[in-house]
Amino acid sequence: MISRGALLHFHRHLFLAAALAAILNFIAFYPGILHHDAWAYFAAARSGDFTNWQPPLLGKMWIPLQAIWNGPQPMLVLFMAGYWSGFVLIARAYEAEGGKLAACTFAAGLFPLALNFNGQLVKDVSMAVCLLLAAGCAAALVRGAIKWRAATVGAMWLFLIMGAFMRANALFALPPLLDLAGIATSPYWAKTGWIKRAIAVCLISLAFAPGHILADRNIFRVRDLFPMSQLQIFDIGGITYFSGIDRFQGFFGPDFAAKNRTCYKPKAWDVYGWGGCEEVYENLQPQFGWPLTKMWLAALAADPTTYLEHRVAHINRFLEFLCHDCKEMIYTGAQSSNQNEFTFEPTVIYRAIDWTSEAINDSPFGRPYVWLLICLAWSLVAFAIPDPVTRRITLTMTASGALYALAFAVVGIASDYRYIYWTMLCALIATPAVVARVIMRRDAPARLRFGPLAGIFILIVLREIAVRAIP
Repeated sequence: MISRGALLHFHRHLFLAAALAAILNFIAFYPGILHHDAWAYFAAARSGDFTNWQPPLLGKMWIPLQAIWNGPQPMLVLFMAGYWSGFVLIARAYEAEGGKLAACTFAAGLFPLALNFNGQLVKDVSMAVCLLLAAGCAAALVRGAIKWRAATVGAMWLFLIMGAFMRANALFALPPLLDLAGIATSPYWAKTGWIKRAIAVCLISLAFAPGHILADRNIFRVRDLFPMSQLQIFDIGGITYFSGIDRFQGFFGPDFAAKNRTCYKPKAWDVYGWGGCEEVYENLQPQFGWPLTKMWLAALAADPTTYLEHRVAHINRFLEFLCHDCKEMIYTGAQSSNQNEFTFEPTVIYRAIDWTSEAINDSPFGRPYVWLLICLAWSLVAFAIPDPVTRRITLTMTASGALYALAFAVVGIASDYRYIYWTMLCALIATPAVVARVIMRRDAPARLRFGPLAGIFILIVLREIAVRAIP
């Protein structure tokens, strides 16, 4: 048990460390990296012409921020404040287990690949920051490590809802977080059986799918560009590719199945939008909505096996697993070519982050599948953590990260590394607790201390051997 004086001393140092980290992080990415998606939000906030091509919440947030400062700086401040506040809250939740574990959990936020993306002002990072804040609030509340309970509960639910509306597929990360939030909110929820809780949080999470549609129409009031069409086109194109049968039902003429051989790439749907076969997206636009949905459902029903081939090919490419030519660029310093108002000049700090991140990505341990593998392995190991609160928090993070990544097997349409960002954060946060409370414990079962850890390394080694054997 940490004494009150030592606790206050630790809190002071934790706050100072977070403030310094946030300031240096802000300097490293100043004025904020306007990736092409981020610039689209920024430009929409200026023109008032919003669509649901991307979830519009982040774009709407630019409107009041531009009244403060004309540029990306205010959003960068929010990203940095949210990121480091989240890690402080998680550390506070772990501090009852000892200052070293709390400090190591906070230090996980300094991992170069995590820092590499947290200054990129896009929805993937904003979603992760919101969910991190929600998880931090919930964890601190469950631990009893925070005084302002009513305000923290309100903030927790606000951040959780915001995170859910930052990305349409955020719903897959929600069930474990909703469960922890429920426990933090009401003692009656904690007493409910886990099966009932699991069913309830899954149903609530699924409700966010129609919730996005209703919010786009009635709250954000944006033009509907039918973003579901991207997934539908990608799936129909993949089924056509693997089956050799035109599942676009002859919409593009009798020879499209042959042409699709050069169009389809398991990496992403983009080829059909602007990468060489853009006439597919352009000509199909009048069919967006129910007509395209019927075509998509018919293709899935007619060729479920080839649909699975297509989906396996995509998730393999997304996770960069059994492929030797699928490494994604992780350099984040490139601004959108559509703007020339705000210039990001790489600082010494940014160059150090980028260099270290590139080195990690070049190693066998930096591929996206590794983060999923860690979340899955730690989900087993975490059951051996003795303290029930630490165990619950750790399992919440690993389960959320794993579910989010696994869902890309069904809903994924592109392979950018930033899409795995939330899973990466979950793996980083859980690792200190798993190592300190299970792997380093001599009284823990050997199968849990060494089994999953050995499994991670064996799979990585086998993957490296297999990849080098691919011609």
